[in-house]
Amino acid sequence: MKRFICFCFALFSLTTSIQAQDTTIQLENTALTLNVLTEGLNLPWDMVWGPDGKIWFNQRNGKIYRLDPDTKELDEIFAIPGVFEGPDNGGAHAFALHPEFPLVPFVYAHYTWERFKSKLVRYTYSITEETLKNPVIILDSIDAHDSHNGSRIQFDEDGYLYFSMGDAYNSVAPQEVDHKNGKILRMTDGGGIPDDNPYPGTLTWTYGHRNPQGLCFGRDGLLYSSEHGTQSDDEINIIERGRNYGWPLVEGFCDRVSEQQPCDSLNVREPLTVYTPTDAPGGMDYFDHPSIPEWKHSLLQVFLKDRKLEMLPLTEDGLSIDTANRGIYLQRQVGRIRDVLVSPNGRVFISTSNRETKPGQPEPDPVDDRIIELVNKDYDYPEFETVQFLGPATVFPNPASDQVFVSLGNEETKLAYELTDLQGNVIAADDDLITPNGGLWQIFLPDVGNGIYILKYISQSGIEESMRIVIARE
Repeated sequence: MKRFICFCFALFSLTTSIQAQDTTIQLENTALTLNVLTEGLNLPWDMVWGPDGKIWFNQRNGKIYRLDPDTKELDEIFAIPGVFEGPDNGGAHAFALHPEFPLVPFVYAHYTWERFKSKLVRYTYSITEETLKNPVIILDSIDAHDSHNGSRIQFDEDGYLYFSMGDAYNSVAPQEVDHKNGKILRMTDGGGIPDDNPYPGTLTWTYGHRNPQGLCFGRDGLLYSSEHGTQSDDEINIIERGRNYGWPLVEGFCDRVSEQQPCDSLNVREPLTVYTPTDAPGGMDYFDHPSIPEWKHSLLQVFLKDRKLEMLPLTEDGLSIDTANRGIYLQRQVGRIRDVLVSPNGRVFISTSNRETKPGQPEPDPVDDRIIELVNKDYDYPEFETVQFLGPATVFPNPASDQVFVSLGNEETKLAYELTDLQGNVIAADDDLITPNGGLWQIFLPDVGNGIYILKYISQSGIEESMRIVIARE
């Protein structure tokens, strides 16, 4: 199991009542009970599992929270300033933690900042202040609209960031490889263009997408996505480097006479399966855990219009869906479902999206929106593995870009430090740096050039260290 760093948080409750739910999903040999973790939310969009064993999620209004799935305590982390919520579906969408979080304490958020523009921003999580700081724009002035703004974020095993972006009702952009919209983009964690991207000088990984709102990795590094169709052909796709997915020239499979020429000339990648009429797919995640044996090696896909959770079993090689054995659950029982999250220890969570005000939509329940866990009460879920800050003094990350952490592995709260260049010139210092976390300090690096610097520090108990650090910014 992947090892994570454990860190502590001060919690304050934002909810006062959690209502039980009696709904049960009966599989062949497994019964799943619904457990409402929190309610009264306002359109939660994207959930991620944190290395602290908690659910980090955002709302469409830009607020970011952390939820303890065991105690049900909810902690507001940050409210993104300047989020524009339009008349339909504008606002905050994709949200992610860096894969090495909190050692690399970056948090990513995509949101509309005006009706027709959105941006992808990277924040730094301050462990000492327990909030987000130092916003850095990764992608600016992405076309946006009232809807069709995507989006999801995933990282691969090499640390590259994949970002799915809708077409923003631009029918030309999806077929232009140098345009950001209607794409799945691939970049470094700082927004740079990887050398091995298929179209040199661009972030484009795949193109010809309409509005992809689901994105996840499965076995063997295979990447899957789901996207909205018009009145027909919602798609579940397997994402292959450099491929064209057809929109707007092709919808779904290459099954119309008008689609044959573009399918052949553009080498269009057909979907794994489609939904006609459309069901409006939201988030997706990959499940492969003994906690629910019937769902092993499958995609879990949630839907807005058809208000359901669907299990899509994959063939052994992961290249096809065994459509004859798919499972449909919770249909029209909890309302519109926006996202699904699978934790590393086999827990499954869904979030509802019932406060969207669209013509013809039913009025939301007063307790909406919710985050709900699907629990197998007969399974002993293993504890989430963490690693304590132990042992001798440690400075990380090194190389660093925006900040470094000093860990002493004890309960000290004060530190003095000095950062100098190789000629001995002091470029940053603090004689009384205080941390509430005991033995863990966050030092923000000044705006200096890339190179080697000397960090000297001494704690209140006399622990003293002098070491070289490398500052490397893109």
